[in-house]
Amino acid sequence: MTDYERDYDRVGGETGVRTLVDALVRRMADDFVIGFQFQGKDLERIAHHEVQHATALLGGPTTYTGRSLQQVHEPLRIHRGQFQRRIALLRVVLAEHGVPVDVIERWVEHDRALEPLVASSRDCTA
Repeated sequence: MTDYERDYDRVGGETGVRTLVDALVRRMADDFVIGFQFQGKDLERIAHHEVQHATALLGGPTTYTGRSLQQVHEPLRIHRGQFQRRIALLRVVLAEHGVPVDVIERWVEHDRALEPLVASSRDCTA
């Protein structure tokens, strides 16, 4: 069994992942830096795809079935700083919910590696 397979159970399985993702999506939507990206968006749909993505990452029984991350995020013109804000919010939410530090680090590093697919190469000041 790999660390990722254990991680799904360590965060509480399906219920735990859903709780974490719901908290993250709410935090992002309410955030003063990136919240505007979520205005008028279907937060439940976003959470659904985030749950699939997180479950797959953590070794759970679900795979991500949405469009490619690049295809979804390209029209949003997300800057690197905005992407990094999402990573910071992810770290905070996971810590607030008592996720083990090693799981937080794996999850954050995995998501951080997605930056080229999600964010443009521009900084917020560009």
